[in-house]
Amino acid sequence: MNPLEYKKKIEHELIKGFLDKFYHKVGYYPTVITNTNIETKDGLAILNLSDLEKHFEPYLPTIYERKMSLTSKDRNRSLVDLRFIFFFIARTMMYNLKDIGMYCGGRDHTTVIYGLKTFNNLYKTDENFRNRYKTIINNIKKSYEPQTLEYTDKVELES
Repeated sequence: MNPLEYKKKIEHELIKGFLDKFYHKVGYYPTVITNTNIETKDGLAILNLSDLEKHFEPYLPTIYERKMSLTSKDRNRSLVDLRFIFFFIARTMMYNLKDIGMYCGGRDHTTVIYGLKTFNNLYKTDENFRNRYKTIINNIKKSYEPQTLEYTDKVELES
């Protein structure tokens, strides 16, 4: 067995073990998002950067009848805000700074660091930015988590 196959096998076993323990304690299988392309027990591929970018497509601005891209060099405010949100979500998924930057149009890792700092500042101070982030996260959750969790999310928001 080569090292890559061994790594995938170990990662798959760790995720399976986590899912089983979680199910026995809480009663449902959570969505596990990692930066590898392991398949879950439902057969769904786990989220990678290109899949994550697809969740941003409905929110990308249209300028001069042209849909903007997350990887473009344009500096439109709404596009830049979406890019910062993408940086944050990708970083929480444990992607390294260099990979995130290279995926987003060949940017440097320092650009990603700046984007993460700006994300934190905007999240603390700008309610519209915070609502946009929550909307994107909820749409990602809806496409990966079972529908039985809607009640749990509703209870969390109310408390």
